[in-house]
Amino acid sequence: MARTTAKKAPAIMKCENMFCAGCGHSIFDRILGEVLTEMDIIQDTIICSDIGCNHQFQYSMAVDAIVPPHGKMGAALTAMKRVRPDKYCLTIAGDGGAYAIGLGETMACATRNENVTFFVMNNTCYGMTGGQMAPTTLLGQWSASTPDGRTFEEHGLDLDVIKVMRNLDIAYLARTTITSPGEVNKTKKAVRKALEKQRDNKGFSLVEVLVPCPTNWGLTPPKAMKRITEELVPHYETGEIIDK
Repeated sequence: MARTTAKKAPAIMKCENMFCAGCGHSIFDRILGEVLTEMDIIQDTIICSDIGCNHQFQYSMAVDAIVPPHGKMGAALTAMKRVRPDKYCLTIAGDGGAYAIGLGETMACATRNENVTFFVMNNTCYGMTGGQMAPTTLLGQWSASTPDGRTFEEHGLDLDVIKVMRNLDIAYLARTTITSPGEVNKTKKAVRKALEKQRDNKGFSLVEVLVPCPTNWGLTPPKAMKRITEELVPHYETGEIIDK
């Protein structure tokens, strides 16, 4: 059998990640690091980091970053891009930061079609603070704040931002996963395309990535990946929704 050599991490990844075992954020950070390296735009990139698990990226990725108040990425990115239109301005955010406290800022940024890029990690919970219910928590799903499962009567429906944004005049909208090498490649292509839209001044792009949270889901990493395939993907449409 021929031996294969693991692909070396790009130089932008300066140390080991700090995420829980099996967390999807670390996989996405590696994907982003590879794309920024391959596009040769590391020195031209400023990342707007939201508060949350995703905030850990800046300790393992050698790239310029700012940290606005929680959920204010849309406003911060707008200011960054208008002041420095020559830079790639993007955020790595959680579904809580982008779709709960930050939903107004996220939607306002999209409806203005600002020339910025959102990468949103959807793990259907508030991962950093203990696994409470998030806007994306599925009906029936257990969380730290819904011990009997989310119900429509008490908590309403989960929020699917793809459905909300699909009719907006924006440059790019996609949802992907990282559950297999093939899905990782799809995510990498979506990440690159979103940044290329910004390079070409096409406007707002958002890529949501369905990622596992084994710690707060109470599952092993393999079972957490299986849950995405069996429960999340049938509920949350994946693929490229808008590509202008």
